Amino acid sequence: MAEKTLFDKPTILTPEQVRFYQDNGYLEVRNALSVSECKKAVKVFERHARRSGNVEYKAVMNLDRPEEWRHVYGPNGHWTHSYVRLMLARNPVLVTVLETLHGLEPGQLVLMQTMFLYKKAQTEYAPQAWNPHQDGCYHGSPFEATLTGNLALTDQDRENGCMFIHPGSHKEGHFLESERKTSFHEGRNSRPGHDVSNDPIYKERYAGKEIELPLQQGSLLVLHGGVVHGSYPNLSKGRDRPMYLAPYKTLGVPFSYGTDGKRMEIPTR
Repeated sequence: MAEKTLFDKPTILTPEQVRFYQDNGYLEVRNALSVSECKKAVKVFERHARRSGNVEYKAVMNLDRPEEWRHVYGPNGHWTHSYVRLMLARNPVLVTVLETLHGLEPGQLVLMQTMFLYKKAQTEYAPQAWNPHQDGCYHGSPFEATLTGNLALTDQDRENGCMFIHPGSHKEGHFLESERKTSFHEGRNSRPGHDVSNDPIYKERYAGKEIELPLQQGSLLVLHGGVVHGSYPNLSKGRDRPMYLAPYKTLGVPFSYGTDGKRMEIPTR
């Protein structure tokens, strides 16, 4: 697969967009992917679900790594792994936006892992809703050095399980988690996400004040490592809510390998 060579045409953010991210801890950048690119990504992951026997459509981690999926693909999975790595994880819009928001020079932003949520309507995992949590608590890195890139592959709203968010919560530092829960390998009908809802500051300033975060197909949603967010269940009859997501950090900043995440420093250029 030929690598996408669009880094000579970086996505330029306005000062207002950068300020919005700094103030609120998140930013939606529309049209990061075209409709056809979104459909292609969904097709790749749906095919992977069939091939791997994932009939429940539970979440997938690190499909960009051949060594993790030899039991499924053998030596024949090069195209699938390269697609995730080059067209999603190293997508030029995603990478240049993240570099801009964190003030990094080319090459200073590294990927830690890749993930995919099917949230397929009327399946065992469709009702799954994430607790309010901070992504940065998983990575073991300073919150200000991490951020997550999320690519919405279909339109998202409350009915099919969009996210909710607490703007500005990234300025509070590390909230206390009442319980550290397994995420991505959790059981059906559970609520994953290291729940911060019992933290005293959260209860005083944020409980019940979350805002819905509907997204347009093809949008890139950037989340600061410390912003509190979660999601609603997909209660629709036939509207899937597939999303690609991946945490990134500044090169050289310490991080946690993790039991299941198997994080590492992966170049983005």
